[in-house]
Amino acid sequence: MKRLAVMLLALASLPLGGRVFPQFGIETFLGGRYRLFSLAPWGGFRLSLAPTSSLIVKFRQQSIAFDIEGEDEVTRRFKSNLSMFTGVYYLQRRGLDAYAALFQMLGSNGYNATGADIGLAYKLFGGVAAEAGLYLLNEKSNLWYPDEPLRRITLYIGHVGVKVALLRRLELQPQVHLGSNSESVGTFAYSASVNFSPRDPIYITVTYMRYSENDEYRYSGDYFSGGINFYF
Repeated sequence: MKRLAVMLLALASLPLGGRVFPQFGIETFLGGRYRLFSLAPWGGFRLSLAPTSSLIVKFRQQSIAFDIEGEDEVTRRFKSNLSMFTGVYYLQRRGLDAYAALFQMLGSNGYNATGADIGLAYKLFGGVAAEAGLYLLNEKSNLWYPDEPLRRITLYIGHVGVKVALLRRLELQPQVHLGSNSESVGTFAYSASVNFSPRDPIYITVTYMRYSENDEYRYSGDYFSGGINFYF
């Protein structure tokens, strides 16, 4: 899968013709018992392949910080950084929006991961659309347990939801997320996002998420995220 991701990103960088548009933004994520905080500026470009399809290449640099409690019961602040390269194929046709993304991540302390993210939204009626997606990640990591050795973990998360247009440039987006990983940890979350575009190309998103796990892991709790992005 890693080779496929590299090949896709290389292909996306070729001058295939069509018009090229810049994209960039900044996103943040915080919350939970251990005061997780993430800040991620990103930039890239969109290559128009046809009136209904595009190829997108993005680079994101993410900083992460959270509290960890050692065996001596002393809490300290842990910090890490991740770099993420993503190639996305996007299609919009007859009430259908669909995307397929492959990505590669590299980070502090030997972290590396390859993943895929696919999803679609279908307009039902008026300003209401149903959506679904699947997120896959295979990582070599001790990111969330830095006192433990690196190990290979595979993660699967599916989501379903709806998009509801409240006003012409204002959307409500509730979702339900179900996940599992190769260490038999199941996850459940529900979220609600508000998407607002005061004017093109500015898009602002604010999200609340309630996240839980079926084991005594540390990261269950309430989370908030937000971002301001520019999609030309």
